Amino acid sequence: MSLSHTTAIFRQINKDNAYVHHDALEFPDGKIVLLTHLFQDQEATVLQLPAQSVTAVEVKEQERLHYIG
Repeated sequence: MSLSHTTAIFRQINKDNAYVHHDALEFPDGKIVLLTHLFQDQEATVLQLPAQSVTAVEVKEQERLHYIG
């Protein structure tokens, strides 16, 4: 996969589905790519971690799914 962008926003998508990957990059053109779809030699540098949650809604949005198998 060839991308012409040098920056992206880290996102977690499909958090309601415990059976899929969640970590993704959102590029300036709106395209979202799962990290698992990047090639082995592609790299991403995190420039900023998500801000600390302040409200109850933000706390809920940041919760990780728990898989019990």
